[in-house]
Amino acid sequence: MTWRTVVLTKDSKISLRLNHLVIMSDEMTTIPLSEIGQVVIDNPNIVMTGHILNALSQNKITTIICNNKHMPFSHLNLIYGHFRQVMAIKKQLSWTPLRKDMLWQHIIKHKINNQKRTLNTFYQNSPYDNFDSYIKQVELGDETNREGHAAKVYFNQLFGLGFIRGEDTPINWGLNYGYSLLLSLFTKIITTKGLLTEVGIHHRNQYNHYNLASDFMEVYRPVIDIIVKSHITVEFDTAEKQELLDVFNKKVRIKNKNQYLANSVEIYVDSLISYMDSGDVKRLAFPTLIGAEVNV
Repeated sequence: MTWRTVVLTKDSKISLRLNHLVIMSDEMTTIPLSEIGQVVIDNPNIVMTGHILNALSQNKITTIICNNKHMPFSHLNLIYGHFRQVMAIKKQLSWTPLRKDMLWQHIIKHKINNQKRTLNTFYQNSPYDNFDSYIKQVELGDETNREGHAAKVYFNQLFGLGFIRGEDTPINWGLNYGYSLLLSLFTKIITTKGLLTEVGIHHRNQYNHYNLASDFMEVYRPVIDIIVKSHITVEFDTAEKQELLDVFNKKVRIKNKNQYLANSVEIYVDSLISYMDSGDVKRLAFPTLIGAEVNV
């Protein structure tokens, strides 16, 4: 199982030797490709050839490139990730609007439930019956936007009444950084299933190349919220970034078992695709995110 996140922050020259990534900086580091899940390039002076980038993609390793603010800005994954990709895309394009709305309803209900569980992780003596009401009120396609209403209440209770999502603050830097990592993971897994990430079930932004990944990852956002609440304080420094990068080694519970994040996402995505292809709601499997289970 791949588990390492390789973060490149120093001026380095990267080479490939016998299926190992060789990093030449102050000292030489050698890492087997089979042990790497993702590579984060957080320095513009990293020297790496196209041959190495292709090798990373062929081994289903996501390469994440940060911008001058040290935030994830782009990522590199396989374009063709499945040997029966044409058939998978045909099925995806035949998904009916009704089934898309039904799946989105399920996703939002489980997202709100995980938000409630996240609040209970930090404020165990507070009642959150209002979140149970939001869950019951989610309609097909979430037409009444219970997701948005629950999110406003959730963030105010988690980070304080003065918190505004989108402001230029360390908490928002941490959330954006973590959500970008999740997006890269979902994009990789969706691509390996042969699907188009551009074609979503709810997100339909013509400028978003990751509509489907944006849809599917909603249930997992609270795992990032837990890490940010636990570790991000008055600044967003290297140590706090490392806490977020370690998200790939966290465990969540799905189908009555604790699974590493990437494994759980694969099980989850497989279940969503199976449901969209068959309409059998019993095939759906959603993660349960609880503070203790993500090892915070």
